[in-house]
Amino acid sequence: MNSLMSIKLALKKFAGRNEALLIPIFKFLVAFMALSRINSTIGYMARLKSAPVTLIIALAASFLPLNLTIVILGFVVIAHVYALSMECALVVFALFLVLYLLYFRFASKDAVGGVLTPLSFVFKIPYVMPVSMGLTGTPSSMVSVGCGVVIYEVLHFIAGHKEELSSGEEADKLGQFKTLIDAIIVNREMMALAVSFAVTVLVVYIIRRLPIKYAWFMAIAAGELSLLIVTLMAATVLNADISFGSLFIGVIVSTIVNLILQYFLFDLNYNRIEKVQFEDDEYYYYVKAVPKNEFVAEERSEKKRAVRRPAPQVRAKQPVRPRPAEREEYVERRTANPDHEQQALRTAAAIRGANAGQAQPRPTLQRPGERTLQRPGEARPGETRTVQRTPQRPGSDNLR
Repeated sequence: MNSLMSIKLALKKFAGRNEALLIPIFKFLVAFMALSRINSTIGYMARLKSAPVTLIIALAASFLPLNLTIVILGFVVIAHVYALSMECALVVFALFLVLYLLYFRFASKDAVGGVLTPLSFVFKIPYVMPVSMGLTGTPSSMVSVGCGVVIYEVLHFIAGHKEELSSGEEADKLGQFKTLIDAIIVNREMMALAVSFAVTVLVVYIIRRLPIKYAWFMAIAAGELSLLIVTLMAATVLNADISFGSLFIGVIVSTIVNLILQYFLFDLNYNRIEKVQFEDDEYYYYVKAVPKNEFVAEERSEKKRAVRRPAPQVRAKQPVRPRPAEREEYVERRTANPDHEQQALRTAAAIRGANAGQAQPRPTLQRPGERTLQRPGEARPGETRTVQRTPQRPGSDNLR
């Protein structure tokens, strides 16, 4: 899936960077293919049929709008038909004038449909166009697709009845008018295809605009189904000569082509739908946002990643606190003289005997080099202090 996404992203980037070059190339190819097909089908004027003239017209069309290209192609068709018969050229001119009025009135922005629909008949994939125009166009695309069907059927009839339309006798001129007009009005195959294509465009457009999940997929399915059903019904009612086998194959091909078109134009991720609500001074807005599918690059390494085991944790040794210098000295003295404590006790007993009869604090063992802290008012060794008591009031236990 990511490979398809990468191809899609690369094509979009390429088209975005080279848009100024790709559009004229597309116009040139469309005009060149259309002119080549017209020259091969009804190429009755030798000058317009020549390769240099075809290339010049196609190069000029690559820098012109598609609507103007359609007008140029129409005049080329009329010129070829005029070389065949002036009466047929008048009928074709009147038909094209009506079609152009309808087209420029309702579908002036759908020039692609008007050009590509006759070409789709040439490449034997006519059933692709109605669903594609319903996905990418508007309801006015019904007119452009219908006009394309009429133009192709008229050119196909003229190419197949060259002998009947090229008679130079005066008595046959009225017959030429009648034959061509009947071919346009009573062409049941043309009417069946025009109706089915128009209905399909409308159905696809309505469904793909619905605020539902997978709207384009549903629109493609409904469009192909309606194309199949309406074409069969119209062919049955009008008794049109439409091959049912080619119809089924064309619907299958149309489904595949339009699914590819949907992938490149409307690929959404319906698992991440977000609904947003906000307001201003006049309105409340309820918005449903559906994000597009994003390309996630995968980093692939040829080397396998080795499994790393965590290193054993080594406990840091607690720093040895340096002992005070006095303690070190005491330890040294105690090690040198094991009777140090006994000597200290004898010294304390001698002091108590010298101060017999006097209040002395309880002898404590004092290590050499240490200081003894006395509380305020506490007698030092060898010093007698008297405690003065104050008389107490009756019922009072407090000492002052």
